[in-house]
Amino acid sequence: MNTFFTLTLLCLLAISTKLVAQDITIGSRVSITSEILKEERPLLIYLPPSYYSNKDQQYPVLYILDGDYNFQYVTGLIELQSNISENIPEMIVVGISGKGTKTYRKNCKPNIQGAKDIGNADETLQFIKSELTPYIHSNYKAADYKILAGHSIGGLFVINSALVQPDLFNHYIAISPALWWSDKAIQKRAKDIFKKNTSYSSDVYVSLADEKGMEVASFLKHTNDGFKFKQFEEENHNSVGEPTYKWALKAIFKTWKTEQPFFDSSESFITHYNKVKSHYNTTFNIPNGVLGYTHYKLKSKEAEIKKIQEFVSESYPASLPYFNTLIAANYLEYKAYEKAETLLTETLKQYPNSFEVLQKLSEVNKELNKLPEAKTHIETAIRSAKEQQARQWQINELLEAKEMLQN
Repeated sequence: MNTFFTLTLLCLLAISTKLVAQDITIGSRVSITSEILKEERPLLIYLPPSYYSNKDQQYPVLYILDGDYNFQYVTGLIELQSNISENIPEMIVVGISGKGTKTYRKNCKPNIQGAKDIGNADETLQFIKSELTPYIHSNYKAADYKILAGHSIGGLFVINSALVQPDLFNHYIAISPALWWSDKAIQKRAKDIFKKNTSYSSDVYVSLADEKGMEVASFLKHTNDGFKFKQFEEENHNSVGEPTYKWALKAIFKTWKTEQPFFDSSESFITHYNKVKSHYNTTFNIPNGVLGYTHYKLKSKEAEIKKIQEFVSESYPASLPYFNTLIAANYLEYKAYEKAETLLTETLKQYPNSFEVLQKLSEVNKELNKLPEAKTHIETAIRSAKEQQARQWQINELLEAKEMLQN
């Protein structure tokens, strides 16, 4: 009997475990039809944590070659460096499927006169230009700011793309590029381009691991200062991608990143983010950390906070809901509950699905002893967060707030 009971219990536990198991996803897979390549081309799409909650925000796009191979580690790195660490802005990542080694290598090899083992890189680049990027801009909240990255033979493709169409992407990242290909044929192309076009300009980041024979140094002799180089001597060919992305993306977004975690005046805040907008010719998200520390520094200066609030509302509206929750939190601290309620209620009219605003309004309701409203707002916040595919840690904060409300 005991044995039967034990087996039954184990079976029930196994069934229970299976029922509650949920997939953890970091992106989605879609496919587009290419008339240029005459095939279906799979894509992997990563959307940042704030994508569905910030209706006004557009995001830079990082396109990576051999997406099936590189997508998981790159997107994990992007989320760490953007949403969590706030070293770079949040971005969309598009992984272009390699469709197998032979197809991928063919797609990456240029057709250079006199070269052996040529491929169809020109057609692949035309596909990216004429079909892929328009598709991404039509179907996602993509800013007109894009980066192309590739590793090894993909790095060769990136270098060739930067040479023949330097303005197609804002930046290029070539990770340990295979510039040895076809007896260094890419060097001939570089020589010809720089000889014919003395005003050639592009922004290319080239890396190398502790390796020899890639012919990177000899290639760079034929370029200009638009090609930045860094060697990671402690990495091998397969591990050099992660430090390369960190180096290149931090350099690309150096102007966006603040030197200090806060601003001590509205003037310095506004000056910096006007500079950012001018430099990138678009607006990226203002880090929540910068908003939080700046508000804390200036919260006793109402006029300064008001100027920042007005600027954010006009120039960076996607950051307004969070900034208003900071102002409301300050009202709560000084028991100005009605002012907090009014501010958050007005904010909800413009951003009705902001779970951050809904959570803060629930806190205000509780202080005003409006418990039914507090419960409604926190439940709406949880529902909105799930609908907006917020990260689980964000949902956990809301669930904890609901539990504390009930206690």
